[in-house]
Amino acid sequence: MLELKEAFISSSEAAAILGLRPFGIQKLIRRGKIPAVKIANRWLIPRAFVEEFAKSYVPRRGNPIWRERATRREQK
Repeated sequence: MLELKEAFISSSEAAAILGLRPFGIQKLIRRGKIPAVKIANRWLIPRAFVEEFAKSYVPRRGNPIWRERATRREQK
């Protein structure tokens, strides 16, 4: 039988594997994209699922249009 450390990883470890921040992983968990269990105020995610999910996951980089509008200065 697999040990708990081998079967599950934390949200920060999953974030490192997927190239995200831990908050991004938590958003994916809340949206139902990643199955997880919350134990002692920590999210535990099945390691096998994260490894399979990483093969097809492509992270998005926010909303570049908004950033462009927010940083553009008015020309006089």
